[in-house]
Amino acid sequence: MSFLAPLYALGLLAVAGPILFHLIRRRPKGEVPFSSLMFLSPSPPPPARKRRVDQLLLLLLRSAALVLLGVAFMRPFLRQDATAEAGEAGQRVVILIDTSASMKRGDLWKQAVAKADAALAECGPTDRVAVFAFDRTVRPVFGFAESDQLEPAQRLAVARDRVKQLTPTWNGTELGQALIDAVGVILETDAKGSRAGRVVLVSDLQQGAKLSPLTGFEWPAEVGLDLRVVADDRGNAGLDLLVDRSDSERPGEPGHLRVRVTNDANSRTEKFLLAWAGTTGADIEAYVPPGESRVVKVARPPVGSTPFLRLRGDDHDFDNALYLAPILREELTVVFLGADMADDATGLRYFLDRAWAETPERKVTVIGRKPDEQLAWEEIKSAPLVVLAGEPSAENTRTLDRYAKAGGTVLVVLTPSPAVEEAKVARYAMLQDIAFDHPLFAPLSGPQYGDFTKVQFWKHRRIKDLQPGGRVLARYDDGDPAVVETPIGAGRQIVFASGWQPSDSQLARSSKFVPLMTALLELRGGRRVAATNYRIGDRVPVAAGTTAVRKPDGSSVALDRTATTFDGTDQPGVYTADTQTGPKPFAVNLDPSESLTTQLPPETLEQYGVKLAKRESDEQRREAERQQRTAELERSQSIWRWLVLAAVFVLLVETGLAGWRTWSQPKSGSAP
Repeated sequence: MSFLAPLYALGLLAVAGPILFHLIRRRPKGEVPFSSLMFLSPSPPPPARKRRVDQLLLLLLRSAALVLLGVAFMRPFLRQDATAEAGEAGQRVVILIDTSASMKRGDLWKQAVAKADAALAECGPTDRVAVFAFDRTVRPVFGFAESDQLEPAQRLAVARDRVKQLTPTWNGTELGQALIDAVGVILETDAKGSRAGRVVLVSDLQQGAKLSPLTGFEWPAEVGLDLRVVADDRGNAGLDLLVDRSDSERPGEPGHLRVRVTNDANSRTEKFLLAWAGTTGADIEAYVPPGESRVVKVARPPVGSTPFLRLRGDDHDFDNALYLAPILREELTVVFLGADMADDATGLRYFLDRAWAETPERKVTVIGRKPDEQLAWEEIKSAPLVVLAGEPSAENTRTLDRYAKAGGTVLVVLTPSPAVEEAKVARYAMLQDIAFDHPLFAPLSGPQYGDFTKVQFWKHRRIKDLQPGGRVLARYDDGDPAVVETPIGAGRQIVFASGWQPSDSQLARSSKFVPLMTALLELRGGRRVAATNYRIGDRVPVAAGTTAVRKPDGSSVALDRTATTFDGTDQPGVYTADTQTGPKPFAVNLDPSESLTTQLPPETLEQYGVKLAKRESDEQRREAERQQRTAELERSQSIWRWLVLAAVFVLLVETGLAGWRTWSQPKSGSAP
């Protein structure tokens, strides 16, 4: 038997009290004087050596009660049960390993594996161990459920093997959310363990790690954070594209790009060179003092080329490349079927010609035809949009139907004619019930863009019957449909109940006109993917009907034809989406925050309320674990409760026996 509080053994000295009291001879109380004894001299009490213990049974009972209480305070427990109960006394330990892009520097990953291995070796046989990897997301590597099914030796071997299989990714560092998730795993209720535990963080703790999720999180007192920081004393510099459009918007001129070069505070270099890989030309010098950043203007590469911008002079090259998608100039043709002339400022075509400005990426040409003028199939088969403002001939109707079934978009603008009914408008009408989830209105779905109250419609026509499958995308405030979409084969027909010219509405002169016309243009080929504004892990919008996306390493990811986004951006470089209108490249770059590699002080985490665990020596840790197991074992056995009950029972017996002896003895001082 062992004791949790052996110092309470000093309380057993109280057993001497009853023995001393039994040896002390006291005069009886209530003396009665007798006249016949008044002339006798009183005799002194007997000497100490002649004293003997009376009432031995009472003495034993009183001593036993004190002994039982003293042993109860010592909190005894049976050591032989420790093995069976020890599994309940361990801590929950979550080893959180940073696999973000900044861990690619030097030998940081080798250090991280060694520190994770050391953390695993420090875990006791009663600890519950789990391993998680994190960067932009948190991923389980070796969970508690799997760990509990293995013996301690097997658990350590499997966890080490899983850690060795990890490699750094190109993702950013969401450190705050990773810590919250790790704490959540520890605090999960489970019958096999307590809520107490610690998170072992193996990371470079770089300045670019995102900690904002910790702002509103209350760190639990029973969970500590054990920091195992890896470090590289060499500095680092990185590239970041500020704007993905050139300074010059004139066609045929590449213009310049603005690139930010950031230099780490620990860097010993301040001179860097910028150059486009695979092209000839002089390098661009950039002087960036340590701990600062500079914006550098770099001439854009020639149109059609696919190089990347390389930074030289840096100790670490994991973030020294900036990718740009090649500029593929689109030559698009929009067919307008109507009676309006191109120079008529009151007509539909006048504003249509001016809706799409010519840019280095796209040129839109509007060609006009009379509604009854025969359309050639070769003329419209690749057009992204056909605008119909009049009554077409029967031959043109068949051609437009064929065009729509092939995936084209036909925009029908209802104009005054005997075939349509003119709506009665008191002053003006406005749009309501707009379907911002539709690609036509999606570019205007933001709260700062979705206000159509300033667009007034003076006239509009009634759309009485919807065709099968038709959908109302917007209504006027009088309830009449304003915009209706009807699917036709792989394409669609969209009907505007009012025109955009000044005689019908204010639409052409509002800020909504150009986004709406651009959205109509992109309904067939999909929204043009931006060249360089995507980061690792971002979801990239793709056009409907995109079959696959080719990655920079040459691999291809097949997509469902109904997919609208691609979320496989796991490496920097230029990707190519295979769309119905041809390949469309887009660039994905490293999160610039990964270039901020200066190590954060641990006090920064404490400012967010994180409780840092104190590092203990192996001997201290083993002693703390032993004490914890001992306390848990004693708490589970609760032998002291039975000892207290036994002491109470003994006292009750002693009280009864003492009372019986008192009443059974003759009264002192009675006459002989």
